[in-house]
Amino acid sequence: MRKIFLILMAFVAFGINASAQKFGHVVSADLIDAMPETKAAQQALEAEGKKLDEQLQAMGAEYQTKVQAYQENVQLADASPEKWSSALRADKEQEIMQLQDRIQRFQENAQASIAQKRNDLLKPVMEKLDAAIKKVAANGGYVYIMDKNAVLYINEAISVDLTSEIKKELGL
Repeated sequence: MRKIFLILMAFVAFGINASAQKFGHVVSADLIDAMPETKAAQQALEAEGKKLDEQLQAMGAEYQTKVQAYQENVQLADASPEKWSSALRADKEQEIMQLQDRIQRFQENAQASIAQKRNDLLKPVMEKLDAAIKKVAANGGYVYIMDKNAVLYINEAISVDLTSEIKKELGL
């Protein structure tokens, strides 16, 4: 009898504990956007992107110049074939194709470079946000804190919006 009583008490205690669990949610994008570190990271990314874009524009201008010169020489060769040999023509075509390949590789490398820089710059922002969320969760006794934009449904009757508390923790 005593064992049954203890088991019933355990279920009651578990039931009370389960119903007392606290759930919270945030809109992490709003928090990230509000952080000054994010603005600094965006400015650094824009500066890097502008620098890479200028280099790409210079390569594009070089490509256009070579294509235009090639086309002019093709017209001259059609009029006077002795002025432009087929070997020289093939060499110029190869040069243009190599430049085209270089431009494509540069674009791919630039995109990868920007993505890596974005990750490097935003990593400390995400770590700071994560620490603030964990601190608010621990202080408030929350079992789960979810990103409102990452879940399909949140019952706001049992989940508390902690965005403002986390903003306070971040000093925003």
